[in-house]
Order: sequence, then C-alpha cells, then structure tokens
Amino acid sequence: MDEKTIGIFGTIAVILLGVIGSLLAWCLGGKDLQGNKREVIRQMLNFEITLIIVSFLAIIPLVGLLVGLAVLIANITFAIKSFKAFNNDAEFKAPAYEFVK
Repeated sequence: MDEKTIGIFGTIAVILLGVIGSLLAWCLGGKDLQGNKREVIRQMLNFEITLIIVSFLAIIPLVGLLVGLAVLIANITFAIKSFKAFNNDAEFKAPAYEFVK
C-alpha cells in the first residue's frame, strides 16, 4: 500500500470505519512508515481503541447519550487533526492510552 492510502485509512477513514480503518492502516504498512507519519498512524490506532473502551459507558441510561455524542465529536476532531499532521509530516499526540507501541 502506498503512503497516501495508508494515511487516509489511518486518519480520515476512521470517521466511518472506526478502529477497523486504523487497524487496516497499521497492519498494511503503517508500522513500516518512518518518523512522524508512523507515529500519527500509531496514535490514531491507540485513540480508536481507547474510544471503544469509553463507548462502553454508553450503555448507562442518560450518561450514554452524552458519552456517545462526546465520542462522535472527539473522533471527527482528532481524525481531521491527525490527517493534517500526516500530510504535513508533523507531530501528533492523541489523548489515548498506549496500547500499541
């Protein structure tokens, strides 16, 4: 897979595909990238895994609606920020637990 496709799957595609998009990007070549681009893909994978865990709070009545809305907004916001960082080869840090190192 070329670098641009990996960047799209690992950043913007997570809005529609969630963790599957970033996991595909990581497995199909994201771990082979160099420098900040590899770090952006890794950060987004960790962020998506963290969002899945946080989303389990959505089963609580009333709290779930707020958590679901917050997860949706955070996912879109950090997908756009990570896409910009990937294209500019800039540093990116998502607020996530480090599952993938």
